[in-house]
Amino acid sequence: MKLPRTILPWLALVSIGLWDAQVVAWGPHPEITRAALEVLPNLAEIKSRYGEHNVNALLQHCWLPDHRGRDLGRFYADDYLLIPAMPRHISHVMPHVEAAFEPYFRRALQALRTESPANALRQIGPILHFVEDVGAPPHAKANCPHHGELETWVNASLITISGYEPQLLGTTEEEACAGLLRRIKALVAFSAERADQALALFPDREKIEPIVLESALETARVTADLLYTLFVLGAQQADLPGMARLEVKIRAPSLPGNNDQEPRVVLLGTSFSTLAEADASSDTAFWTGTAKWRNLPPGSYRMLVYRPGALPAVHEITLEPDTNASVEVELLPTDPPGNLLYNPTGSLSTLGIEQPDRWAWSPQRVGRLWQGATVLLQPGARYQLGVKIRKKNDIRVQFLVTTVAAGKPPSEAVTQQIILWPSEGKEAPEPVEIIVDAGASSASLVPQVITDVSLAEAIESIWAVLLP
Repeated sequence: MKLPRTILPWLALVSIGLWDAQVVAWGPHPEITRAALEVLPNLAEIKSRYGEHNVNALLQHCWLPDHRGRDLGRFYADDYLLIPAMPRHISHVMPHVEAAFEPYFRRALQALRTESPANALRQIGPILHFVEDVGAPPHAKANCPHHGELETWVNASLITISGYEPQLLGTTEEEACAGLLRRIKALVAFSAERADQALALFPDREKIEPIVLESALETARVTADLLYTLFVLGAQQADLPGMARLEVKIRAPSLPGNNDQEPRVVLLGTSFSTLAEADASSDTAFWTGTAKWRNLPPGSYRMLVYRPGALPAVHEITLEPDTNASVEVELLPTDPPGNLLYNPTGSLSTLGIEQPDRWAWSPQRVGRLWQGATVLLQPGARYQLGVKIRKKNDIRVQFLVTTVAAGKPPSEAVTQQIILWPSEGKEAPEPVEIIVDAGASSASLVPQVITDVSLAEAIESIWAVLLP
């Protein structure tokens, strides 16, 4: 069926669940985080060092793994979730979640020692979430029935651990990591036992709620131990002799529709990555900002800088001991300019696996379905969607546009499938473009490519551009 090169109304065709949708979630994450922060004996020092607003933002960052694949404004959740030691998303339930604790603990500690306060506190989000999640009774007990009820039947207003004295889980990174794993093992046993107690009383919510609360309180104590240990060890190595500082000044094309997005800076082949923060006064025609590191090991690096709407740039840098290095990077615009899609060519890969950044795949009867990162759309705006393919046969390119109508109670999300390829009368590599109206509702867009070859072999580029 030929798609018209005109404005397509976003009609409700079929509801399609996005991969990152969370049906249920351990409800009191912010309350557990707040309770843990309130008992830290060094909280005033922490707020002074990292900024009170950054510390308070932990109440949002503790949700990060439940937002995988999503654009959260200035950053993507996956900027902090996908790391070389954990390059793919993981289940939040025992026993699979066990693999997450050590990598994310070490990465959070590294961020506290090397990155800006905003980046460091965001990077605590993943380990904070996974530790809190495993304290939920149905997460601690594998294959637990009544999962939704046992993680939401709790009065979050009762979560307080006033008087608890947080434990330092170790005086070195190795000791602390081992101590955290022991503490989590005990928490899992505690909450799995509560799951059994609650299931025996199901569906008596009045009797089950106090049992789930016991798990929430113990989870808050373990969370307090985690945060106390991270902040103590992170502060111990504020400035190490023999290490280097690096400042990366970035100028990138303006990105209409998402210009607050912060560039990602990666030292390829290492565990070091961070986001640049915008300058206070930035030219409307360009985005300008700076990424900063301290305590970097001296040596030679290949540094990649990337931001949606711009082409990736790679620079060779050498860091000498006890020096402050500075690099200026100017990013060139994509073709077409203003492309809102992350990694639109599928050629960017920084995690040490044979998979393009921000593209996940699932097996199909024939080939794979590649799905890109979600783009948030502006109500009432018009967008140009397009693709230029490399291989004509056995390829399908489409966008999922999900809308949620305003009102109370909130409406259910409705997803429309917009097919760009195959397109009647088109030959590869001739581009295919259509224009869509965003309408007045809250909406998001996700690109998908179904192919039996790699994404970079299938398409030359795919784009979504906000029209003036």
